[in-house]
Amino acid sequence: MFRTGLLVKFGIVRITGSCSLVQTSVKRCSTSANPSLKQTKAEEQLLNEPAWVKTALDKQISSATDAKSLLLAIKDPTFNGKCAINVMNILSRWVSEGRFTSSDFEKLDDKKKLEDLIVQGNFQVGMFAILQALKSVLVLGFSPSSNTVISLENEILWNLRKRSVSQHFSVLYFYDDIKDTAMHTKVVANIVSNIERRWVEIVEVKDFVSLLKHANHFNTKFIDKMEDVLVELIEGYNQEDQTKILTVLGATQRRSTPLLRALSYHLNKSSDKFSIHLSSDILFALHRLSFHDQVLIERICDDVVTQLNSEVKSSLVGSLLTSLGQLKYRHEGCLDAICDWINHNWTNVRYQDILSLTLCLAALDFLPSNWEPLWEKMSSLLKDKKAFSGLNKSVQLDLVWSLAILNHLDSELCQSVLNDVFIHEIFVSASSNNKGIQMKINQIWAMAILKKWKLSGLTTSLPFRFPVVPLNSPKSTLNQKILNTLSNFIPAEKHFRTGQTDLGIEVDAEFIMNDKGIPLPLADYIGKALPDNSKRVAVIVLNYNHLCKGKSFSTGPQGLRERLLTQSGYRVVTVKHTEFDPKADLVKNVKYLQNLINNAMAAARN
Repeated sequence: MFRTGLLVKFGIVRITGSCSLVQTSVKRCSTSANPSLKQTKAEEQLLNEPAWVKTALDKQISSATDAKSLLLAIKDPTFNGKCAINVMNILSRWVSEGRFTSSDFEKLDDKKKLEDLIVQGNFQVGMFAILQALKSVLVLGFSPSSNTVISLENEILWNLRKRSVSQHFSVLYFYDDIKDTAMHTKVVANIVSNIERRWVEIVEVKDFVSLLKHANHFNTKFIDKMEDVLVELIEGYNQEDQTKILTVLGATQRRSTPLLRALSYHLNKSSDKFSIHLSSDILFALHRLSFHDQVLIERICDDVVTQLNSEVKSSLVGSLLTSLGQLKYRHEGCLDAICDWINHNWTNVRYQDILSLTLCLAALDFLPSNWEPLWEKMSSLLKDKKAFSGLNKSVQLDLVWSLAILNHLDSELCQSVLNDVFIHEIFVSASSNNKGIQMKINQIWAMAILKKWKLSGLTTSLPFRFPVVPLNSPKSTLNQKILNTLSNFIPAEKHFRTGQTDLGIEVDAEFIMNDKGIPLPLADYIGKALPDNSKRVAVIVLNYNHLCKGKSFSTGPQGLRERLLTQSGYRVVTVKHTEFDPKADLVKNVKYLQNLINNAMAAARN
């Protein structure tokens, strides 16, 4: 993302009439009033010429429109290795544009002369031009082990000796895209060796970004040392540079705790407001790194609220929403402000950003204060069949599931995913996450059953069933400890079970209890109505990932699960990880669970 490279600027200044000269740029005069000031074709061509055009021969090569006219330049006695490189680059570009093919190149009579000039190595060009030439000959079909390719790579090795560390990283970027040449390993090893030997030259942010991005090429101890160096230097970087470092850590998922803490500290310490662009990058990185600095996130959200105006791009708002949803950070002020912005700038908001808004609000189980007028605009857009069909299957399922969470799913959209064709296609396209897909389909199906929607085209047996974890599982999880505590006053074998309800909704425990607090055997009421004085109870354990950050609310998926269980006739008992202490005395924990269950039963009686 932060690539370094050789940037050649070619500027031509022409002073005419009322035109003024500002540094090296040209302030163009109006030509509508004075036709005599119109640029000539020659001037326009001159402005569009590449920077390498210096001689008449260069101009002849640059202006060629086909292979025949291009190769006429070879007849010129001054044609040399530099010219050969430029010819190769033009032919390669034509291949990319579809105007020429590698098989056409094989048929050229002058192919051998071009190869010989490159093998001779008398280029007199910079590193960037050599790299471009290497890319070009590979595009034109040269074997990675050919003398032409090896000659160019030898030239790269020779040039590296006198290049800066930044230029070494530029070559490394290039070689990450070319991995099948004969000398690839040797060139990369040379670059890495030079950088490690000259590590004291790495002080610029762009070089640290490049180093972290290519950390897999370097010795682990060297990277650790450079991260320690960066911890010392980070205070001297500005807010934008600190964000670049954090962003590359997120992109590569390098979780260096001392560096992350230093970055977090200095970003929090900065008195400048975070721009929306920086805010989006920081939130994305924090999510990728699972580094949830609540103070920093809270400050970012507060800064976003004050900077939302009509000039903000829809794509930035969409990126913010995606990051907040993935972080599960429920900052209601920020979400309200973003929804207000979307409502007032509706004509400039992209479809994919409305989609991001829907997924974010569903993930956080939050409806903004302006939800009704906003939903009026969103509903027709989200239910548009053409736009919906353009999404991939996983996104279609996520959208329908999100609308179910927000309680705005209708039977028509529900039917679009609850059919045999869709279910088959999504398992083919996303088989690596089958359980997550099955869980979403189960919940959508449960909602359809509870709402008594007619489902056509569905013969797949639902709900999907998942393996049940035995009560005596050796895993020392919070869920297991809560179930063990529960078994102290509700016999496990006959009176409660784990797994899924009849509608496929996952629960940590399910049992039947009467209003006197006495559990009833589950087997006695399979397919039968319960006595009037009893209720089915579902226990749900809410771990860290089931709760929103910023506010201790259940996430959207958990909210939907609780709602479906309640509509199915269950009394839902939620046990938060923040309130149940697995290390506490057993008697205390038993009493805590009994109180939760008694309160749920009392609510049922009321």
